[in-house]
Amino acid sequence: MEQPNHNIPVEMHIEDKSHIPLYKTLGEVAALWTIANVGYYTVLPLFGYQLNYNSAPIVIAGYFFVWAMISTFFFWELFTKNVTEKHRIWTYGILSLCSAGLIWGMLYLFSFLPTSQAPLLSFNTDILFSTPWYFLPKSIEILVQQILIAVLVLEFYSRFNSLKETIIAYAVCFGGAHVLLFSLNGAPSPYALMMIAGSVLSALIFPYLILRVRGGFIYAYVIHLVFYIILATLLRTLPLYGYVF
Repeated sequence: MEQPNHNIPVEMHIEDKSHIPLYKTLGEVAALWTIANVGYYTVLPLFGYQLNYNSAPIVIAGYFFVWAMISTFFFWELFTKNVTEKHRIWTYGILSLCSAGLIWGMLYLFSFLPTSQAPLLSFNTDILFSTPWYFLPKSIEILVQQILIAVLVLEFYSRFNSLKETIIAYAVCFGGAHVLLFSLNGAPSPYALMMIAGSVLSALIFPYLILRVRGGFIYAYVIHLVFYIILATLLRTLPLYGYVF
């Protein structure tokens, strides 16, 4: 077990929450994300909305924003106990959204890329047809993910008190969740493998930023969103094998 690192930002301290079963927190995180996704795939179509970020970006963004608020309130005690300065999580959330606004400028060049005219094959292919509007709901969905990722990282570190073990546990959970997701939703294999690899590799970045870097939550959020902008650019210019046109 590695020794506690004294370079952790002064506003961050990790409380020992070993009296709460770890499986309970993991189950809560999984339940929130599962319910949010089930709602997306079932509730929105009932109101006539396509499962496509390009077709109803404002509505879908609003949907995921509700889940961002629900996730924050649900784990409010965890965040307040691990952040000395009160309401820091709200500051992080607001700054994350502001960062998404700044990233919008990057999408100006993206908007000049040619758009595929092939038919939409599945809900996994909407990124191929993405416009800058696609990233409005995507940015809020990623915010929900980052809130839940922060919960995992804080919970793992409170028990292991080890960055290395936290990274391993996070990689297993986050990578495993992506394996399960893509095994169920029928995404093209190259796309699924790229996303699974990205989720595992994020373990080398996100836990370190959240635990050791002041404002690391925001940096992790921006990196996560930039990844999707780069991915959309690559898929627009060099579509992966498996997306049949």
